[in-house]
Amino acid sequence: MAIPPTNMPLVAAAQPAPDRKLLAPWWHTIGLVLFVFATALVQTHSASHIANRHISSRVGLYSFMICFEFALLAYVWFLGVRHSGTKFVDVIGGKWTRAADIWRDIGIALVFWMIVLFVLGLTGIILGKNTQVQKIVMVLMPRSTLETILWVIISISAGFCEEFTFRGYLQKQFFAATGSNTVAVAAQAIVFGAAHGYQGVRGMITITIYGALFGILAFLRKSLRPGMIQHAMQDACVPFFLKLANYLQKLPHYSG
Repeated sequence: MAIPPTNMPLVAAAQPAPDRKLLAPWWHTIGLVLFVFATALVQTHSASHIANRHISSRVGLYSFMICFEFALLAYVWFLGVRHSGTKFVDVIGGKWTRAADIWRDIGIALVFWMIVLFVLGLTGIILGKNTQVQKIVMVLMPRSTLETILWVIISISAGFCEEFTFRGYLQKQFFAATGSNTVAVAAQAIVFGAAHGYQGVRGMITITIYGALFGILAFLRKSLRPGMIQHAMQDACVPFFLKLANYLQKLPHYSG
């Protein structure tokens, strides 16, 4: 009978499951959450001012928003996830090895978009009309060709950076702490909703539900790619949908 060396452990130390691995220290996560809530408080107090503000040019504002999205991503990656040894692509999940993979995720994003429209439409009916959000949206909408181009860039930036931050980082981090996908999806959705404090309480509730849908999609697909695509497309199309709605309202209505 072979006797193991005295310096060799008889029982291997228990290792956490790969999907329960923390992506960053807890101080990093707490710092991000506190920053989001602090930003939400500032946005909440300034929401009415934004809604009644006249902006002659949105180029500076849009440029700031783009920089803010990538600053958030930089904080998550360079100060947190990178030091855990996790690869950037592993946080995103999924693979595109052929054109069919891309079209598949685009198709999933479109189906998911229909689900989002239904759920958020129902939420809007239950919560009632949010005039504050409508005013803010109208103030922020692009007016010129340059602003429209920058708006599309913002939408792509938000789709990529926010999905990486909330569904890629926070959701995995909360799951590593709790072992519950339900808690992880709900927790990141609440933080995501709080990040949109300028939309008021009803707006934050709506965005929280929106974030939960993204979290469910990321969990089911094990990939952020469909969510990133849908997020970017929906944000980018908002100005065009508003223009279409205004055009339809101006058309003459005939009774039978």
